[in-house]
Amino acid sequence: IGTGKTLMLRLMMDDLPDRFETALILSPHLSRLELLLAIFQDIGLPIPTDNTASLDSLLRILNDHLYALAQQGKKLLIVIDEAQNLPDESLEQLRLLSNFETDTQKLLQIVLFGQPELRDKLAQNNMRQLAQRVSIMETLSPLSKQEMVSYILHRFKKSGVYEMPRSFATTDLLWRFTKGYPRLINKIMSRTLLVAYAEKETRISRKIVREAIASLNTPKQKGRFSTLALRWATGFLLLLLLFWGVAFSPLRLTNTISIDRQAISGWIAQGAAWTTSLGEDGERALASWHEQGLAWLNGLINESSQPSQSPQTLPLPAPPSPPSPLPQEEKNDPAPAGEPVAESERLEYPSPFMRGPQ
Repeated sequence: IGTGKTLMLRLMMDDLPDRFETALILSPHLSRLELLLAIFQDIGLPIPTDNTASLDSLLRILNDHLYALAQQGKKLLIVIDEAQNLPDESLEQLRLLSNFETDTQKLLQIVLFGQPELRDKLAQNNMRQLAQRVSIMETLSPLSKQEMVSYILHRFKKSGVYEMPRSFATTDLLWRFTKGYPRLINKIMSRTLLVAYAEKETRISRKIVREAIASLNTPKQKGRFSTLALRWATGFLLLLLLFWGVAFSPLRLTNTISIDRQAISGWIAQGAAWTTSLGEDGERALASWHEQGLAWLNGLINESSQPSQSPQTLPLPAPPSPPSPLPQEEKNDPAPAGEPVAESERLEYPSPFMRGPQ
């Protein structure tokens, strides 16, 4: 999703040689009959108007048309986007269409564009006959980190920014969030320019990019932040147990602690945002600490629930040590030779709103 398959489809359609007649299907929620009617409509074949069109009659008309194309040295190419949404009966109809051939050649070719669910559907047992006829199956992967940088710089050049920066220090932040998916890259970069314009900034900084990411509020970012907030909330509880010495009984807490809830919520949110800036290594460290903390907390509850003659002297298991609080991300980037660093969060980046020489 978001790797550019539909764009590739259109580029392919624009670059097809004249020997292909094309039928492009963009809405694949079609029955067998509706699929044939959509093909007829796209290639301009007449459709019976007496409401007596059947699968057999349409297939005969299509077969005659394909033979006529073959006489002209042409072939029909059926292209279907979002093919994972095709019903099984329509996929079976496509398999039957692939049987149209002469003694020397196929009369049509079929290209399916779809999301990963299409591969899963073709792997099903009832689709094995169709899968056996697939000669080429390719997966369009996200961009690598270097490809992402090249893509962004290419877009800047196309927009008129001819002086490229020597260091694009927001690369890691963009890569962690987008994982190389062009659709997310486009959304974040467009929003970044909008945020920079709204704040009257002429340089792109990490702060601007973070604000752009936060303003998008995509499900991926929201879910990831919620998970981190839960881990930090657990960490905060462990710190309370450690510093205030709260002891559990089966029915109640022996000590009551009054804490500013708003301050706690702010601390948890800041901790989650801080962990996001650490990257995958920081998240793994916090996840490990989270699991150890839960195990320690469960052990504490189990120990306190056991009957004891001296509950005041109940030995407590040692809590786990939290990960190092120093994020590597926040270290200042080395300044290029001969150039000072104005702010730790500011990058020396040419204005995206200044056009180069024409």
